[in-house]
Amino acid sequence: MTNNTLAVVSQSGESLNFYDLNTGTKTGQIEKLQAEPHELCYDSRTKLLYVTHAYEWGWYPQHGEFSKVISVVDAQTRTVVEEIPTYPASGAHYAILDETQDILYASCENGIGDFHHSGGIIAIDLKTKKVIKAIPSEWKSHWFVMTPDGKRAYTCNKEAGFISIIDLVNEKMVGKIDVPGGCEQPGISRDGKYAYFPTPTVGVGLSKNSPEYAIKVIDTSSDQIVKSIPLDTGALTIHVDKQDRLLIGQYCFEITGSGEVKHKKGKLLVLSTEDFKEVASYPTDICPLTLFSSPDGRRAFAANIFSGTVTVVDLVDQKVERTLDIDTVKPQQKGMLQGAHGLALIP
Repeated sequence: MTNNTLAVVSQSGESLNFYDLNTGTKTGQIEKLQAEPHELCYDSRTKLLYVTHAYEWGWYPQHGEFSKVISVVDAQTRTVVEEIPTYPASGAHYAILDETQDILYASCENGIGDFHHSGGIIAIDLKTKKVIKAIPSEWKSHWFVMTPDGKRAYTCNKEAGFISIIDLVNEKMVGKIDVPGGCEQPGISRDGKYAYFPTPTVGVGLSKNSPEYAIKVIDTSSDQIVKSIPLDTGALTIHVDKQDRLLIGQYCFEITGSGEVKHKKGKLLVLSTEDFKEVASYPTDICPLTLFSSPDGRRAFAANIFSGTVTVVDLVDQKVERTLDIDTVKPQQKGMLQGAHGLALIP
């Protein structure tokens, strides 16, 4: 039932949708999830999907109370089987599994530390389903990357102007890396030697006086920015695939004569990590916010949040294979369409 299946979150539709990748056919849906589901993390050992929830309603930065749970979905029966409290933290965004320690790490916007913007990273023991670590980042952390050894994390703090360096073992923030203009969702090399952060954050990138669009390359041995890769337009997210290529989700827009920002279709840019030269570029729909790739390196997936679609790319034949319509109609009670967000591949 779940062989070669893509799971996709609709944030505004509050649903989890399943697609057969061989045919593009929708094979199932879980409706009425907890409000504002965001990202997915799949545990192949237990066949469980973890769904983060950020808010009771709304989107960043216009939202209600922070959500206080992470949902657990059985990928085989396609049912919600549990809700894990994130206390003391709230507003969970992104999650990464550490199989060695049997820990689910999640970045949160609120409830950690004594700072005004008291976000950070929590660790959930998957045996007890209890929070065993809550590490402050000094800001409302959205996404993060973790080194393969599970010892370090680097958080995207949106408009904060810095990246937080988190020691996951000793449970403390150990430094900051300045990124004027903020940043968006990062990626990390397969060996963990380099982290890649797109700058600036989208709110700054949409302004007339935006700083240079670029990818900041961080050497994780020194925690220093060692290279800046210029981009022609802003980037929302970076994913590193099996071949260590950078997959970059880029947004495109124009500013009208009245000063209004008009979003256009985006693109998926592929760069070699040897020389950071362009390997290929593929058209997507509006705002490819989440990227994922298959373990064999054949396919890439871009969740276009403002279109409610997923662009499926064949990286071998270098073509767009198909576009999946996930949730393309804005619900009446919602302020905007956010019809495709978190992604997970169920082999």
